[in-house]
Amino acid sequence: MSGNVGLQIADYVVIAVMLFIPLAVGVFFAIKDAKKTNRDEYLFGGRKMSMLPVALSIFATFMSAISMMGIPTEVYYYGAMHTTFQIGFALSFLIGYVTMIPLIYPLHVTSIYQYLRLRFQSELVRNSVLTLAMIQTFFYMAIALLTPALALQAAAGIPFYVSVLIVGSIGTIYTAIGGIKSVVWTDAFQCCIMITGLMVMIGKGFSLVGGADKVWSKAEAGGRTNFLQFSPDPRSRSTWWSTLIGGCFMWLTNVFNQSTTQRVCAMRTMKEAKITFVINFFMCIFYGGFLFAVGIVIYAYFDHIQCDPYNAGLISNKNQLPPYFVLHVLQDLPGMSGLYMSSIFSGALSTLSSGMNALAANTVEDILQRPLRNFTEQRSTLMTKLLVLVYGVLIVVVAYLARTMTGSVAQMTLSVFGACGGPILGVFLLGACFPSGNKYGALVGGALALTLTMWMSVGNQLYGKAPPTLPSPSTDMCFTNESDPFLSEWTTNNSTWHTNASSMNTKVISNQTDVGFSLFLYNITYEWYGCIGTVVSLVVGLLVSLCTCKWQQPTHNARLIFPFLAKVWSLPKVDRETNGKALEKLLDYETQIQAQNNSLMS
Repeated sequence: MSGNVGLQIADYVVIAVMLFIPLAVGVFFAIKDAKKTNRDEYLFGGRKMSMLPVALSIFATFMSAISMMGIPTEVYYYGAMHTTFQIGFALSFLIGYVTMIPLIYPLHVTSIYQYLRLRFQSELVRNSVLTLAMIQTFFYMAIALLTPALALQAAAGIPFYVSVLIVGSIGTIYTAIGGIKSVVWTDAFQCCIMITGLMVMIGKGFSLVGGADKVWSKAEAGGRTNFLQFSPDPRSRSTWWSTLIGGCFMWLTNVFNQSTTQRVCAMRTMKEAKITFVINFFMCIFYGGFLFAVGIVIYAYFDHIQCDPYNAGLISNKNQLPPYFVLHVLQDLPGMSGLYMSSIFSGALSTLSSGMNALAANTVEDILQRPLRNFTEQRSTLMTKLLVLVYGVLIVVVAYLARTMTGSVAQMTLSVFGACGGPILGVFLLGACFPSGNKYGALVGGALALTLTMWMSVGNQLYGKAPPTLPSPSTDMCFTNESDPFLSEWTTNNSTWHTNASSMNTKVISNQTDVGFSLFLYNITYEWYGCIGTVVSLVVGLLVSLCTCKWQQPTHNARLIFPFLAKVWSLPKVDRETNGKALEKLLDYETQIQAQNNSLMS
């Protein structure tokens, strides 16, 4: 390996500029909209946002730095099948096109969890799902913030906590002062930076290895191009069954969440909202192709120079493989390494800002709605901005505590989505698909599904069999030059972290030895968690609802059922208004229904 790698002055300049732009956008919208001090403007941009930037914002929010580092790492160690997840993700947007948008957009809600309150006539259902969703968002943002910190640590030797503070502070500030407009427009800009960074990596990697043909031949010889995984066994990792079906269910949890809902409801018309999902369908597929290309380029390069940096001890975390690759292949192009690092930061910032904005919206609408009733819009908006700052600080703390996690960031993220998101999605589908679904079914089905998926997830981490990795490149040529002074300093700075990670791994192995067996459920791949959680939540919820129908009557309001199913259930035809009055009418209607239910129970 070549010695003396690291970021150059030009790279730092590029990074500084790319980090300054989001702040500038936030300041611009803070000044521009200074007189529009109301929550609708702050959280939804006055519901007049443009279609293309919103589409890019939805894409950037959930793809982020996690996929940019995690998926190429998955390709490097496990092969190409993981990138087919993007097809499953794309399918979820098509499903959302005919389900979530026609249901939620006309309701004119601020929080998607208002729908649960309206549908199930239960604060307990809404608050339970809300709490779980907020916890899921916290962990997702912590991992998203962890990712660029790993990259910056590997690239520049900057201490982990400094990286977390820099990225976390910038994301918090521009989100707090600029609101959803700042978030959406910076997301759109950051999306372009992310794609550009990947293209630079691919192009330079191809040229160093000897062209696309040579990259493909090396990847094929190393088993990285095998797309023929069709095993239906749920314990088999990354097969077409798990990536298409499991991936679709897993990503539907993001379609039915607050960040996506805010963007959908921020647009002028339902037609524009639907087009954003079509755009995301194609973007997911193309993005998967880019990530596959990056993964095989990284493998081909290290195979070409006969040096696997992780096995050689040059990096202590597998997720640092992509940025470490960039440092070597782009060191002769000043500023290009900085561009890639900026794309990592951009991905993290888009996720962080969207999550904080969503958490603040949930808090003011679902948790503090009653205390804020007597507040003016100006004071309520100020409270929302302060909540963004509070959540920003908390996320930085959680990300710092998560620094000892050593698994693939892609796997960690999708495990959280599946284990927590599946039960949530099941509750939404219970209410939106079946008029007979009630609050008792929602609570029991969701709780049972969450218990099962969390049991599976924790058991898999502690006792599950680790999936075998593909053979790595040799380390024969790693130490042909003098020791790299940058790497020596970096390794010294991270010795504690590496020791902690080793201790964690040793503990897991020890537990496996003590138990002596693994249950079938513990070895089910995380890719099925979302599907299993959704199905259990929905099926159990429906059965419990049918058994308790005498305590809560089925809904007859077609506005609360998916439009295409409202016809199937022969519900009265309604005018799905989009002028902001639909929510008020629903509240009046459901209040009457609740009074009738209370009368029946008494």
